[in-house]
Amino acid sequence: MARPVGLLRAGFPYLKTLGMRRITNFPYDVAFGKDDVIYVLLRTAGVAQIRVWTFDDAEQLTDDLVSIGDYGKEDGQFEWPVQIITNENDQILVSDEANHKISIFDPNGQFVSRWGIAGSGKGEFLGPAGMAFNPKGELLVVDAKNNRIQSYSPSGEFISEFGSEGEAVGEFKNPWGIHVDENGLVYVADWGNNRIQILSPDGNPEFVIDGATPDGLTIKHPTGVAVDGHGDIYISDWGNNRVLQYDSNGRYVWRFSGDASLSRCARNYMLTNARSNRIREMSNLEEEKYLRFPTSVRIDKKFRLCIADHHRYRLQVYQKEAIELDENTISEPLRNPTLSVN
Repeated sequence: MARPVGLLRAGFPYLKTLGMRRITNFPYDVAFGKDDVIYVLLRTAGVAQIRVWTFDDAEQLTDDLVSIGDYGKEDGQFEWPVQIITNENDQILVSDEANHKISIFDPNGQFVSRWGIAGSGKGEFLGPAGMAFNPKGELLVVDAKNNRIQSYSPSGEFISEFGSEGEAVGEFKNPWGIHVDENGLVYVADWGNNRIQILSPDGNPEFVIDGATPDGLTIKHPTGVAVDGHGDIYISDWGNNRVLQYDSNGRYVWRFSGDASLSRCARNYMLTNARSNRIREMSNLEEEKYLRFPTSVRIDKKFRLCIADHHRYRLQVYQKEAIELDENTISEPLRNPTLSVN
């Protein structure tokens, strides 16, 4: 689908909160399945699994929670999972930085295979993090501790690599998240260098996003990056507890700091816990709505923005409201834009 010439940005309101403690403990990343299914990657000390959830949330906490995978070193397990994506066959892929593996599950959650060799040679990796498919169907993997990006066939055969350790443009320092758009441009969350790098399909630098926002803060340890069908870029700014939105040219557009309410399942859970209700009644509720160390940001084809609110045990969801414009409804770029009239 071709990108629009411009957008009438009507708003980006908060939509809902999904999950709660005991259901989506320490969410690390999110992937989308069919029929509004959401795969939520959970990670904390001694715990690693995928929670299967939906955009509808659930009415109440039950013993029938659906999960995929488990903590450990064996097939179908992971110790320090980092990111989760789905492929064109609806299979689920998970990177595991502790085991240096990529694990694959079928849409029903059954283990299929895993691959990866620890090391610094071509095709090997140390601490695989972000993953994304390019338009050719190749899988790009962020090789975090080797400070490079490597591409593989869907079955894990090495194809190519680019990047090295450093602070110059085109170099990385502990990179984390990655996205590849429909044109093959590669967006990398360069965690240690506090920036997002946008590179050509061959790894040549295009431009960098690291600028200040209206509150005076610059990007600090970005963990995730996503691009929607309009070309807008979203960054989980982990160190500043927020998500940032930029247009396709790297111009700042919006900031998300958190607007969470209780999810549907959390509300019903609270109604059965009198002591918890009293504690909440005594709490500073304004503080509870804000993001706390968001580790990932994803946006689906319906332009629903999902933020993995890691230290709050939940997902915060926003709905983009924008009208696509063509040549007849937006002018050419202005050389010296101003709202002043003499």
